[in-house]
Amino acid sequence: MRFRLTILLLFANIALFVSLWFLERDDSDALAPAADTVPFTVLEISGKGIDKPRVLKFENNRWRITAPINWPANLFAVNRIRNQIEFLDREASFSLSEVKQHGHTLAEYGLDDPAYTFRYGDGKKMYTLKIGKSAPVGDRIYMLDQSGDKIIVVDKEFVDSLVVDTERLRNQNVFDIPRFEVSAFSIRMPSDESANSIKGNFRRIGLVRDGSKWKFETPIVASADSNEVDAFLGEICQISAKSFPNITAAEAGFDISALPTTVTIEGTNRRQVLLIGGKTKDGTQVYARLEDNPTIFTLDASAFRNLSDIQTTLRDKSLMRFDIEKITSLDISKGGRVVRFSRLKSGVWDVTGEDSKGAVVTYKADAQALAALLLKLSKMRVRQFVSDAPGENVAPYGIVPSSLKITVTQSDQSASGLSIGKAYENGGEKLVYARLDGSDAIFGISGDIAELSDTDILRYRSKIVEFLPEKATITSIKISEKDTGIALFEMSSKNGDFPAQLAKMDERKKVAARRILDSAKIFVVKNYADYPFSDKGLTVGGKLVPWHYTMRVNYDVKGTGSSVPESKSWMFSRRIGGLTQYGSCEKSNVPFLLPEDFIDALFEFTRDSVVSGELEKTLPAAPLKKTSK
Repeated sequence: MRFRLTILLLFANIALFVSLWFLERDDSDALAPAADTVPFTVLEISGKGIDKPRVLKFENNRWRITAPINWPANLFAVNRIRNQIEFLDREASFSLSEVKQHGHTLAEYGLDDPAYTFRYGDGKKMYTLKIGKSAPVGDRIYMLDQSGDKIIVVDKEFVDSLVVDTERLRNQNVFDIPRFEVSAFSIRMPSDESANSIKGNFRRIGLVRDGSKWKFETPIVASADSNEVDAFLGEICQISAKSFPNITAAEAGFDISALPTTVTIEGTNRRQVLLIGGKTKDGTQVYARLEDNPTIFTLDASAFRNLSDIQTTLRDKSLMRFDIEKITSLDISKGGRVVRFSRLKSGVWDVTGEDSKGAVVTYKADAQALAALLLKLSKMRVRQFVSDAPGENVAPYGIVPSSLKITVTQSDQSASGLSIGKAYENGGEKLVYARLDGSDAIFGISGDIAELSDTDILRYRSKIVEFLPEKATITSIKISEKDTGIALFEMSSKNGDFPAQLAKMDERKKVAARRILDSAKIFVVKNYADYPFSDKGLTVGGKLVPWHYTMRVNYDVKGTGSSVPESKSWMFSRRIGGLTQYGSCEKSNVPFLLPEDFIDALFEFTRDSVVSGELEKTLPAAPLKKTSK
């Protein structure tokens, strides 16, 4: 009994499965093939709702619009149409036989003269969808699937997504090559002298990518500014057609007598050439076409207004490329005199040059002055490209063997030299001519670099002339008149603390006293004065400026045992004017100018000293000897 029941159930399941299979098969056969089962290489959109039929074809692995214009298609728009057809919901449908059976006609559904007709396939076998009128219920539209003899009710949104205008169907970019793929590009334009000539010369500007950098290959060989090139390509590769006017090639400026400007872009195994014709009547747009496409279109004229200047706008404007951390020496020469900065193994810089007597001297370099010079060199940019081929005669630019020259040498022994010529003005800006070693080009650069570099070694000598040892403790400090010995300021302490004495002073004198104490530890000068001097004073302009004050500092230096007492002393002139006062250290071999804050601090304790009116009248205002720049 159980065996019979099992056999009965088995046959019932088989019968149900076969019935479902036939039903599914019949329903599938009644519908048109899905878009993904059709060789989809041609798409046609026409109908009374469209001014001109649109034809798209898949050629050379790319979709193109072949009518009403010849233009690359928007892949996103094409794929959207294809996906809409592929996933078309055919459940809400009825067959044509049912329509006829109930006495209805295609005209009732607006399908005898459809608003739109879609044909897709491979060109030989095509499938057709026709769009009729709106259904009476809901936002729905009748559509005839002619291949499956079915009338399908679809959403209006579905139809709107299929009926795409030409503007949305076409690829917006003129160039197919993306910016990141561009390996070379060039601009060809008529030369100035041949602009109105039928047989004239062309001017070509070409750049190629070398790794991550760009360089000019014509009309000169020079480095390009990669950032500027990327920005330029970003604009060019994104230019889009504004309109497609129905005019002849001659009207657009492409007749046989024209010399159109061309923009050529090269990518991976492909190349595109854009021809630029004349301007539209309002001058805001230019006519253009691609070399392999006769379709004429317009572009925004402003995108090409500076094409003739790219030889300078895209050129690398940095001059001296170096790594500051790898510099081992820096030479400044002019008129036979040389100042050389040398980096020691400790990282400290020395400066070597000639003093006013012609003797070679070496000092510790002024780190701040050197840093300012190196920073200026590293940030120096070309302000004007004067000449790329001046020939051997560069003397008119002031570049001669005796002119100012700066040479930077790095640890790999590579050297970069910059010669600086005479000054000139360009558009109200003060520039100087310059040329790099190994290059014939003459540039215009800011004159600031010439002001920062000369061969006066005192300019680069460290402004720290004296400093106490790290473990030194000041025990006393005294400022007095040199000739009389009268003390004008005096403080003392066994352990280097002076709070009790400072507390007795008013606020102005307290600030001044602290400034003097700080200077006693590290004495920084404003600048050096290259004048003859002795224990009596300086000779400035043929007149003696006597030393009038002395400052003596006593201090202890802690050793392994007891402290060792030591001392330092300075001599100062009187204050001359508001900002000038000279000084000299006991062990120094050159006088100097005091910094303004020290002058003010010293004046708080020396203001009652008698000042020679005769000396004030005769002393020159300029404290430094003028040196040639």
